[in-house]
Amino acid sequence: MPQMLLVLAGVLAVSPDAELISYEQDGSRMAAARVRNWLGGYQQRGPTVNGSGTLTAVDGDAGLVLTAAHLFEKEIGTVTVEFADGQSSGARILALNAKLDVAALWIYAPEGIEPVPLADCNPTLGDMVEIWGFGPKRFRSFAATVAAPIPLDGDPPRTLVGAQGIVNRQVTIPGDSGGPIIKEGRLVAVHWGYRGDENDPRRCVHALGCDRLRNWMKQELAPRVWRRCLVDPVRNVSMN
Repeated sequence: MPQMLLVLAGVLAVSPDAELISYEQDGSRMAAARVRNWLGGYQQRGPTVNGSGTLTAVDGDAGLVLTAAHLFEKEIGTVTVEFADGQSSGARILALNAKLDVAALWIYAPEGIEPVPLADCNPTLGDMVEIWGFGPKRFRSFAATVAAPIPLDGDPPRTLVGAQGIVNRQVTIPGDSGGPIIKEGRLVAVHWGYRGDENDPRRCVHALGCDRLRNWMKQELAPRVWRRCLVDPVRNVSMN
């Protein structure tokens, strides 16, 4: 991620060469994918729920994609995962938690795309991150800073991570749900939406942080699956 912010005399300032919003999908961003729930049948006319996801592990010919559970809240049709280079796969839901709003999908692993591993811990307030999503039509990445989430009654304790877009408190849009929040090449959270209206200075994207995400994966997935999410793809060694 390019250097985006400078601290000058105690004031947070944006670097003039900052890449605050990007529609380019290359490098590690290739791990982002479009997730589709074809309620009316695969490639048939009818309702389709579109979201985003991230390839987080590869195990032989199979891959694990994390996304948002609410993509499947009405019903589950044929599920596909589509990558920007044209590779696509049918998907099987391995685990789903509506309360945490996260789902794990099992796919045929794409060729030539490295997974984005889970970070060691949640980001801290003020950290610089990227937020990825496909929106209704195309991939987009935007820079954000980690912020305090807006709590509501019923939130599972110690699960939420907030991130506020640097440009006009930018937030996610329909079709982004299930995409990742990325810090230094690692997935620190899976986002599902935002809270706060346009005039609320607290307005920010809300997501399931990787600390709670990791615990959920350990409970719901086979050890060889979730452990692959902790592997550094460059060094090919476990980070746990």
